[in-house]
Amino acid sequence: MEDTIMAADTILILGNGFDIAMGRKTKYTDFIEFEKQLFSNPNKELLEFLKVKNIKIEKYKDNLYLKFINENKATLGDNWSNLEIMISQLADAIMYFKENNDLIFKVTITGQTGLLEEKLSKEKNYRSKLYISDLFFSLFHKKGWSSLEREVALDELNNEFIRQLDVLIELLEIYLSYLDYLDFEVQVIEANPTALDAISDLSNSYVLNFNYTNTPGHLFGTSDKNSHFIHGRIDLEKTFNRINTMVFGIEDKENNINSDLIPYQKYYQRVVKETGSKFEDFFSTTNLTEYQIPESDYCITQGTSKNIVVFGHSVDPLDKEIFQKCFELAKNGKYDYRFIFTYYDEDSKRSIIKNLAIILGKEKLIELTGKRNVVFVNSDDKDRMNKELLP
Repeated sequence: MEDTIMAADTILILGNGFDIAMGRKTKYTDFIEFEKQLFSNPNKELLEFLKVKNIKIEKYKDNLYLKFINENKATLGDNWSNLEIMISQLADAIMYFKENNDLIFKVTITGQTGLLEEKLSKEKNYRSKLYISDLFFSLFHKKGWSSLEREVALDELNNEFIRQLDVLIELLEIYLSYLDYLDFEVQVIEANPTALDAISDLSNSYVLNFNYTNTPGHLFGTSDKNSHFIHGRIDLEKTFNRINTMVFGIEDKENNINSDLIPYQKYYQRVVKETGSKFEDFFSTTNLTEYQIPESDYCITQGTSKNIVVFGHSVDPLDKEIFQKCFELAKNGKYDYRFIFTYYDEDSKRSIIKNLAIILGKEKLIELTGKRNVVFVNSDDKDRMNKELLP
């Protein structure tokens, strides 16, 4: 009697490029445009949404991060990772002044900002340091920090930026929730054609979602049970959790842990917001079967193959520990596996390969591509995807 061959499991690893491919306005620049509209010219639909959700927008005005973005648009990129880098630069600037507090206090007391600007202009991360020094000068007098010890005053500045990061995350949740309302209740959008159409029964896929939105659930019918929102999800009504679970921060600092920086870091936020590691279960072996090796007395035990499709993710090293874990789990599983990285164009393909080399190491990446455990497919090429999928 022949063994029944089970169809391969599918694990989707989705980044923001997936939502964009589905026609959704989830780009970083879309969020910035929303923020401008919110405080200058909100339309009727937006005002109604805010009223129904009982959202008071005054809290989100003059956010310190958005202020920096709007003052430095020419030098900041258009990707979410650029925003994360900007947060990291501002946090590093605060740490710089904590270690060199004579610099900032001399200026704050004398008001001689020109001398500090001249000195900072010769250093790296100049714009962030200048922004922090100007802001500290303003808050020092506005909030009455003159009565505080130097270290305490700079702690207050750091705490203010941590609070402002929470407010920025809340504003992002409002925007994406409004977008869900427009896309799935007003316009009722449908999925755009992509290489994912080659995958049969997408609704039964396991989904490791780096986005805060449940776009695959709305468009493909994937289940919450088989989905993990690694960075949390939008949830204005707190239907799924009692707290905001959205993780938005900077790369984890592996060495020399600094308690001042920890609240900015993704690993800390994932712990506090309890996003967990449910995705690890997606890589477990299923339907374990013994196979007789032809013309021998030996058997091998093997589970159902897994196609691990990475769609719309830049594989930025900011998320390296999650990708490293995925590769480790697949390697240790008793099944055939293939990581299929989709790319938008040749530039994005080169960027993904570069990032994978950073995450895995060059030799390991060469080994995995040689074994075809790692392949690359254009995100619109359904036929090529069909050829690369393990049966």
